[in-house]
Amino acid sequence: MKTFKFIFLLILTLIVLGSIYLATIDGSYDVKQSRVIGVQPEVVYNDLNDFKNWQEWGPWYEEDSTIIASFPEKTIGEGASYSWTSKDGDGEIRTIKVDKPKRLDQEIIFKTPFGDMKSDVYWIIEKVKEGTNLTWGMKGEMGFFTRWMAASMEEKMGPMEERGLELFDENIQKKTKIYSIHTNGVVDYSGGFYLYATTSSRIDEVGDKFPGLMMKLRTFIKKNNVRTTGGSFTLYHKYDEENGTTMFSVAYPISEKMLTPSGTDIVSGFMKRGKYFKTTLKGGYENSQEAWETAMKEVGKLTDYKMIEKGEPFELYVNSPMKIANPADLISEIYIPVEKILVVKSN
Repeated sequence: MKTFKFIFLLILTLIVLGSIYLATIDGSYDVKQSRVIGVQPEVVYNDLNDFKNWQEWGPWYEEDSTIIASFPEKTIGEGASYSWTSKDGDGEIRTIKVDKPKRLDQEIIFKTPFGDMKSDVYWIIEKVKEGTNLTWGMKGEMGFFTRWMAASMEEKMGPMEERGLELFDENIQKKTKIYSIHTNGVVDYSGGFYLYATTSSRIDEVGDKFPGLMMKLRTFIKKNNVRTTGGSFTLYHKYDEENGTTMFSVAYPISEKMLTPSGTDIVSGFMKRGKYFKTTLKGGYENSQEAWETAMKEVGKLTDYKMIEKGEPFELYVNSPMKIANPADLISEIYIPVEKILVVKSN
């Protein structure tokens, strides 16, 4: 009987001492990792904000091939969620609050033998010179009997967050580089008045000359309250591939002829209505050369039309990188002037 009492008192003492010890432990944790990603914050935010995209980069898929994700109807924005099952446990995550394009706050629940373990997940999206500084964090408070686990959260979660950010970076870079080139065929272009600035340069210097001309033109348009009627375009007056030189203009369409002030090199011109071979590029401008090469190759295959040798082809920018964050969503159109091939009937 004395032995039983001794064991009971010992166990009770251990429980009391254990409880006192647990009471002294800080059960809170806040584990976070950051990575600079070379894309705009809007692109990062839009991709993170849709849980369906998480399957493309989630680091947990590398560790557990048995994960099966389930998606409800709403996977984007506040109230969005998804859940999963796996051999290592089930869980769910829900978006609580969004602050586009700066932050996402979420709640994640892991099903454990000790009961549901809840944590707050947060994404901080900061614009930096190189693109975006993305921080992925997880914080919370362990239950009384599991607070001893808080000290190991950094060791467990830190590497996972670091790997996740690396995979996210790789995935988003691939997405921004997606592009397509489509030849639309011969179309009728209405033409019209346009405002433009012209320069001559080497062909390989066009990319360096373009921004200065565009800035000059936009400054003039803003200063003089000019109403434009469409997207900007580059008009090629001469293109001497043999000597590597070109003369081109950066232009904006306007509704009527405009007499510009004397002393300025910004003038208005007029493009006649005509037939053009149209090619559409969806994606970053670094793919423009391939799009032009495709257009020139395909226009040469036409049987009813031929390219006008001294015509002035142009590249129209349907949307602007100043408003479109993801380069993969940029759209530009190439127009090569063509004319009908005359068939001479023999007697």
